[in-house]
Amino acid sequence: MRNRRTLPRLVVTASIAAAFIATAAVAGAPVAGAVKADDTVIINCLGRKVVEPKQIVIACADAGVAVVQIQWTSWTANGARGSGTLAWNTCLPKDCASGLVEKYPVRITLGRVASGPGVSVFSRMTLAIPEGGPAGADSSRYSLDNAQR
Repeated sequence: MRNRRTLPRLVVTASIAAAFIATAAVAGAPVAGAVKADDTVIINCLGRKVVEPKQIVIACADAGVAVVQIQWTSWTANGARGSGTLAWNTCLPKDCASGLVEKYPVRITLGRVASGPGVSVFSRMTLAIPEGGPAGADSSRYSLDNAQR
């Protein structure tokens, strides 16, 4: 039986200042299509509703962890699937501003739909990392809990 490793929940501090992801990642890159009232969305780091984003920043404080170059194979009211690249700033050798960025191909699954007044959002992202990711992990799960603004 294969020893399965899973990344722990990400802890981010606001003092980290990584700049490896383009400014558009945090500023809200263009989306694939206009958001309709009945779409299930994610809320990006700026608090905006997004459908089929090309990137999802996981560490909003510094953009040090993100899934980029996303290509969606399905996006429905109950779930979404796609693939992309996990970009992970190691903050090595001495700090995050000059840190090395490791990249890993990933399969993405969005789920756990949460609804509120006028909005349905995906609140969980699961990544499968077939070639192994940070610390040799083969999967990782993130809560998508940005506030809508």
